[in-house]
Order: sequence, then structure tokens, then C-alpha cells
Amino acid sequence: MRLRSAVPGGALVYAMLSMLHQSASAPAVLVGAGDIADCMSPGSQATAALLDSIPGTVITIGDNAYPNGSATDFARCFNPTWGRHKARIRPTPGDHDYVTARGAEYFRYFGPAAGEAGKGYYSYEQGAWHIVALNSVIPNGATSAQAAWLSDDLAHTNKRCILAYFHHPLFFSSNATAPGAGVNEYERAFWDILYRAGATLVLNGDQHQYERFAPQMPDGRPDPVNGIREIIVGTGGASVGAPTVTRKNSEVRNGDTFGVIKLTLQPDHYAWQFIPVAGRSFRDSGSGTCHGKPAARAPLSDPDAVLPEPPVRKPAYLTPIFPDPFGLKVTRISGDSGTPIRFSAGGRGGWGADSRQHYSNDQPWSADGALLAIQNGRGGSPSYVYLDGETYRPVRAPCANYDSYDDRWHPSRSHARERISVDRTDKLSWFDVTTCRETRSWVLPMPVRGIGENPSDDGRFMALSDERQAFVVDMDPQPPLAPYPSKRFGPPRDLTNDCELPDGCNVNWVSISPSGKYAVVNYHGDHLRVYDVNPATLVLTPRPMPTTYPKCSGKANNGFIYDLGHQDLTLNPFDQNEDVIIGQEHCGNKAQRLAGGRVLVGGVMMVRLRDGAITALTNPTNEAYPYHISTRNYDRPGWVYVSYWPASGRRFSDEIVAVKMDGTGAVERFAHTRTETADCYRCESHAVPSRDGKRIVWASTWGVKPRKGAPPPVIQAYVVDAR
Repeated sequence: MRLRSAVPGGALVYAMLSMLHQSASAPAVLVGAGDIADCMSPGSQATAALLDSIPGTVITIGDNAYPNGSATDFARCFNPTWGRHKARIRPTPGDHDYVTARGAEYFRYFGPAAGEAGKGYYSYEQGAWHIVALNSVIPNGATSAQAAWLSDDLAHTNKRCILAYFHHPLFFSSNATAPGAGVNEYERAFWDILYRAGATLVLNGDQHQYERFAPQMPDGRPDPVNGIREIIVGTGGASVGAPTVTRKNSEVRNGDTFGVIKLTLQPDHYAWQFIPVAGRSFRDSGSGTCHGKPAARAPLSDPDAVLPEPPVRKPAYLTPIFPDPFGLKVTRISGDSGTPIRFSAGGRGGWGADSRQHYSNDQPWSADGALLAIQNGRGGSPSYVYLDGETYRPVRAPCANYDSYDDRWHPSRSHARERISVDRTDKLSWFDVTTCRETRSWVLPMPVRGIGENPSDDGRFMALSDERQAFVVDMDPQPPLAPYPSKRFGPPRDLTNDCELPDGCNVNWVSISPSGKYAVVNYHGDHLRVYDVNPATLVLTPRPMPTTYPKCSGKANNGFIYDLGHQDLTLNPFDQNEDVIIGQEHCGNKAQRLAGGRVLVGGVMMVRLRDGAITALTNPTNEAYPYHISTRNYDRPGWVYVSYWPASGRRFSDEIVAVKMDGTGAVERFAHTRTETADCYRCESHAVPSRDGKRIVWASTWGVKPRKGAPPPVIQAYVVDAR
């Protein structure tokens, strides 16, 4: 038998002479219970007598020695009964075991069998099964060291069958005044991790009863295919009592019989038996199969359905939910305002009341996916937080020598931990946020106002502006050009002296295109203008377009294209990787036919930068109004991600939807944003996908409405996961 304890990198082996070797194909037996030895009750003597005739590994599921887990309690109450099987016991602690000196006597009594002292969680193998013993008394939330250990432990097992046992159950039937009304959210993180890993069984104690549940998800919904079966066996001998309130999905309950559960663990399946003490008749038995990891649920793909938005309680921090009608995993990745942040790389901070990703066209995940950057405002410290890109636990604060005034992740995996940054004056730099080292820097030919959009997709070119002039920077010159640190700037181009817009030429932003061939200027009112970038000189020249569309602004022969709102730039794989810009329809032609009747204008429109040709990506029929557009899914070309305004009775109302760029109208529907945005810019969802397009992060007030004249509600970041 192999034990994997909480000791980093080590295996804990003990009492090997008392254990028989079990091959991966042989059946294994576990037998045990929780809430065991109380000198005031004869129950533990009766249950210990059952163990005398049942071979296999004995498990204890917490509250081993009453009332205080003291040395006396173990010596007088536990040792004469269950203690005679000590050589084959694999224990877990309960709250009564921790009354005395934080479980010191529990760890002393069981020794190495209890895992590392002070931790008490470990894993081992039984035949074809991977067994995990956890400690529900110490911190075990989503950000705890124990949860991180559990995730790592399960990631390293190749067993299809997984069983976990720990003292406190997540679900239970109870009397009407029991805490949590039959749900103990403190154990939710265990379940989330176990469910994702494909665990089959969870055994618990604490409730002094026997209870068996149907397989279910961590949020309590039945799941006969991939769900975890929970069995409570708090019948080890201390006392028993019947519940008066029945929790949903509960199949069997008994509160008047001491006894133990015997599990026969076969490859790919198992059988359970509740065995009562002498003189009692209640029994329960059955069997089940191992299911492995649950298959990923795909986003909904029906473009025509109007989906209801049922009320859903705001999820706890790092505690996933699976809200209807989508059923995809949603996780809040911002902590509660005012609560502490402890960074795994060292240091502390505090969560603010506005902790969310920056904007829909700013990719928050680093190029390798290892880090996720979110802003932490309104009382938060530090102002930026870097999370683990998978677990969303806080990793590090910004380096003390880094000015993150306006920055983006470098899009290349060769520079995955580097941010491209513009300071408050005339400096452009690349900065590694993990080594706190500036890797490249430039003094610009003039002061600029931050970063307009994004660098080119290879991270080489950037267009910068002071809101009057713009120029292009080649940050990574390639042969035959001299490499960095050779500086290569294009000449500044005045953007305001020839735009000929009736409302003036106020510049919102300037961006290089993904290929680096073009620059795009956004004038106030979302009027878009395309410039050619001379590859030799980096000179900017307006690119004449063949067509001016009705109700749009600016002259086509001066570089103006179809007006779009909340836009993003990308390459179109369905059109030889042409540079395109995609946004909400902004010329006022929705549901009209343009381009000689070939294009029925929808809410989401795509414009080719080379010639201004338009393509409708959505059908306008009963379509809600598009909000923000993101194409930051670098590694999943051909899709654009759209968040929609609420519009009761309309398609895509308050949804996050991926739309295919081939013009077919194909969609993937992920989640409702559940945010209220009246007069609150930071309350807007600004949904942006991960690089592979399988996850989306967005901001939400989770249904709390802003009140005029009052501070904005709490704004936090959420991730929906379709992997």
C-alpha cells in the first residue's frame, strides 16, 4: 500500500508488516464509521466487535474520542475498543478531536498513520482505487493549502475510481434548526475539486445518523452520470439521532442504529453494506460504478431560442456554480470587498469593491495562460492583482519598480510573462512581472496617452497617439533591419487636419492591425478610419475605400469605413487571414439590406480593412442589442465574443455569446452576465475570452442595481468555463 501524505514531495510509509499487498485488479475492503468512542456510551464496544470479524482497512471518519480528543479520551474510550485495530486504521479527525491542543493528542495517538501533524490529510491506494483522507476541521476553502494539495494529488493519480472521506458532510438531512439547513458550504471546495476529478464516493460523519444520497453535483443538482454519491456514517458509537427534515436527493436515512459501513472496491465498481450492531435490524446495501472525469458540457448552440434568466444566488468566492439554462461552470474569482489577499509568491493585500478585468479588448491571461491580471480598485490593495490562470488563486502583486499605468500582456509565448507598457510620459517598455525586470524600453519621440488597443498579433508593432498625432513603433525589428536595441519609429501623422467629420476630429484611440499592415483610428462617435502602414518607413497614409455606406460618417476615399461601436480587431481565417474589425452596428442600418441587397445588417458587423467590405455576423430578427465585442481568442481563430444588453423576450438577452465569423450565424452561448449597468461604466460586463476561447471572464454586480447619487455596487470578476 502506498501513502501520499501532505509532506511535499514525499511518501509516508508505515506499518507495512501489518498490511497485505493488494494488486490493482484485486478487490479491496474498507470498513469504518465516524463519531466513535464515548466512555458514556457502549456503542463503540458494539461497533468494534463488528470490526473483529471484517477484514480490510479500517477508516475513521472523525470525532474519534469524546468529548475532547484528550490523551485520556483516547486511552480510556478509543483504545480499548477500536484501538485494538489500530495497526490497520487510516484515520481522519473531527471537531471533537481538535478540542484539545489543536488535535495534538489525535496526531500523537495515530502517529504517521494520521498524515503530517497539524495537517492530517493524505492519500493512498486500495487495489484499483485512489483513496483520499481529508481534514474538514482546519481551513479547507478554495484558497487553502489543503485544497491546493487535493487538486495536485488528484492531478497525479491515474486511477479511474476515487473515494474521499472527511468528517463534515456537504449535504445532510437534519432537524429544522441545524446550521445551513442541510448544506454545509464549508466543504464545498472539497466537492468542487473531487467532482472535477471524477470522484465516485464521499464518506462523512458529524451527523449522528446513517444517510445515503443519490449521486449529485457540488451545487446539489442530481447527476446520475457523473455525480458523487455521499454516504454519512456517523454511527460509530457515540450516539445516534433521527433527522426531522429531509434533504433533497436523500435516498435512505436511519437515526437509531449503531453500525459500520463495509465497502468492497472492485476495478470500475463498488458495493456498500451498512452492517448494524448486534440486536439491530436496519441494513442498507447496493452497488455502483466508477465514472471517471465528467465530460465537458458544450455551450448551447441554438441561435433562435429565447433563454430564460432564472434568479441565481451570487456564488461564494472561488466556489463554482452551474447555473441554468447553460449548465456551464461559473466561478467568482474576486474576493469579498475588505477581505485579505495572501499571495502565494509572498506578501499580502486586500480586495476592493471594484475588482475585475480591464476591458473586452484587453486579454487578461498571459500568453502561456499561467497568470490572469485583474484590476483591484475602490479600496483594494494592490491596485493590480495577478491570479493563477487555472485556479484563480492570488499569486503576486505588481513589482515595486513597475508603473502599470497602461499595459497589455505581450501576445507571444516567447515573452509570456512580460507586459507591454506605456507610462504617464514618453516611455514604452516591456517588463517581466515575475522577475521584476525591464526587458526592453524606448524613449518615445513625443508623449502619448496610453495604449489605444493592442500590439500586432506577433507583438512586434504598436501604434501610439497623443490624441492628435499618431506614429508606429517597431518594437522587434527583424533582419535585414538592425535588431533591438536599435530604435525604429515612424514619423508622426496628424489625424485631425483632414478627417472632414462634421462633428470634429476628436480622436478616441489608435491601433495597429493584427498583421501590422494597417492602423485604425477611432474618432469620437465611433467613426473609423484606416491608414496604410508603409513597411519600410512606417509612414501612415489614409487608405482609400471603394464604398460609403448609407448613414455612415466620413468619406470612403479618405479611409473611412462602416461605423462600429465597442470594436475589436482580428484576422479572418475564412478570408485568407484578412485584417478585420468587428463591433456593434453603429450606422443605424440594422435590419436593412446593403451592398446591393447581399447583406442583411445585424447587430454584430464585420468590416474588412483592405476595402471596407461588410459582413453581418448576426441576424437582426428579435436580436437583443450587442454590448461589447472581444476577439482576444488568439488561439481559436474564427470566432468573436459578444456580450449583450438585457432585453426581455429577445434572443441573447444579457448573454455572453460566441459568434462564428464565417457569416453563417453559428453561435455558442455561455452565460448570463447578471450585471446592472445604469450610469455605471465599470459595472459593464466587458466579457473577454481566454486565448483558447473555452473560458470567458466578465464583470458583474450580480443583479445589484446602481443607485443614482450612491457609490457603485460591488463589482467583481467571474469566469465561465466550457472545457
